[in-house]
This record gives sequence, structure tokens and C-alpha cells, in this order.
Amino acid sequence: MRPKGFSFIELVIVIVVIGLLMAVALPRFINIIQQAKQAAIETISGNFATAVISARVQWEADGHPRTPNDNNTVNYDGSIFRLTSATTNSSVLIGYPFALLTSTTMDVEQLTAQDCVDLIENLLQIPPPATALIANVAMGKYIFFVTVERQHAHQQCRYYQLASASNHRSGAINVTAGHSFTYIPAQGRVEVNLHQRKD
Repeated sequence: MRPKGFSFIELVIVIVVIGLLMAVALPRFINIIQQAKQAAIETISGNFATAVISARVQWEADGHPRTPNDNNTVNYDGSIFRLTSATTNSSVLIGYPFALLTSTTMDVEQLTAQDCVDLIENLLQIPPPATALIANVAMGKYIFFVTVERQHAHQQCRYYQLASASNHRSGAINVTAGHSFTYIPAQGRVEVNLHQRKD
């Protein structure tokens, strides 16, 4: 009579089969994760672009309101934003949000990272947590790391997706190496920047 249980050969065969399944399934699973991160950044940037246009449309519908010191403003969903003013050379388009009215930033070319954080937090109805402080990234509470960069002649907000940030072997995180989207208030333009992994 044969004892109950698995023989050594049967266990080896099961382990080999599981190994083969993992070898096939793991790369596909990793690819699905990367596609999900790309879809997430595209969705958030699309929502952000829609909110920017909606704020501009609200400003148009309200009859181009201005503050006493001649700043374009709009009350969009309970938040009052400063809007861009057109320039004579058309490099800055009129009516796009660049800061909250309570901000000390008076001109789109003086944009700060905190203004960019305020934009994502107040334009979107359910905003993803964002920070402009690199020290906050390690806390794990934030979806985006926010910077201000200059591209050509204009300041722009860049929102780096922390879920796609590169982890170095040392354990350090390169927050600017993942997917991101940019908002150029002077042009009212939102662009997605997908990072292609080389590994």
C-alpha cells in the first residue's frame, strides 16, 4: 500500500509548473500596472484640462469680471482664481487660471509651486493629494509632486505622478523620472508626458 501524500518528483513538477506560470504571468502583470499608471495620468490631466476650460468659460459667462486693481478673476466652484491677461504680442492668452485670488502671485510669470498645488486642489472636484515639498514625498500620502518650470518664455506647472517615479537600487526615489503632466497658464494648455521605461 502506497503512503498518502506527494512524492518528491510530484512536488518538483508542481514547483516547475508554478515557476513557468510566473515567468509568463509576471511580465504581463507588470505591463498591466504600467498601463494603469498611464491611464491614471491621462485621466487626471484630462480632468484638469476640462476644469481649466470650464473656469475660462465661467469667466466668459460672468462677463469678464475684474478686481479693482484690474486683475481678471472668476469664481469657479466656490474658489476665486486670478486669470491671465492678454499681452500685446499675444504670447499670453487671456482668461486662464494661474493662482488663487488670495495668493501673493500677481502675474503669470511669477508662478510658484504653491500656486500650482492650489490650482489642482481647487480646480478639481475630487483632487488627488499634491505637494510641492520634496520632504513630503516619502510620507506616502501624496499622488503628485509639483514643480514650476520654465519652458520657452513661460512658467508652467508640472505635476509628477509619484506612483510612476523611479526607485534607485539605493532606495532613493527620483520623483521627476515618472509620468507627468504640465499646465502652461499663459497658453491655457495641458500636456501629458509619459515616461518610457528602459528596463
